[in-house]
Amino acid sequence: MASSSPAVLPPTTTQTTTIESQPPIATPAFRAFISHITDTIRTGLSHRRPWTELVDRSAFSKPESLSESTLRIRKNYAYFRVNYLSCLAAVLAVSLLTNPFALLLLLALLAAWLFLYLFRPSDPPLVIFGRTFSERETLGMHGRTEGRCSRFF
Repeated sequence: MASSSPAVLPPTTTQTTTIESQPPIATPAFRAFISHITDTIRTGLSHRRPWTELVDRSAFSKPESLSESTLRIRKNYAYFRVNYLSCLAAVLAVSLLTNPFALLLLLALLAAWLFLYLFRPSDPPLVIFGRTFSERETLGMHGRTEGRCSRFF
């Protein structure tokens, strides 16, 4: 019996290339946008009141009239606005994280807004399946879509 030798594969060399990692978006406009957002958040959070003052039970008393209660609500909202918005943001974050469908729906709406208004040039109109839509029709379609999707929240 003649035995045949196994086929010899040619040697391969692996070359390692170093690719400089760059941030995903490094444009000055994007950095200015992010910087503006962080400055706005820092400025807003600097106006927050102490949490112990918000939940101090000794400060609660029954208002004597309806006008006094509305006056207290207005003053309380103006004084603790940042605290209330922080609580609202935390509740929204928890509800979105515990409901993945709502999170996906919100991301889809965000993607639609980004496509329709930020990343698409404003000069040519939107064309879908050969039909041209004006800016007013585009905004109307998007508003109706958001209205229908808001039922899920």
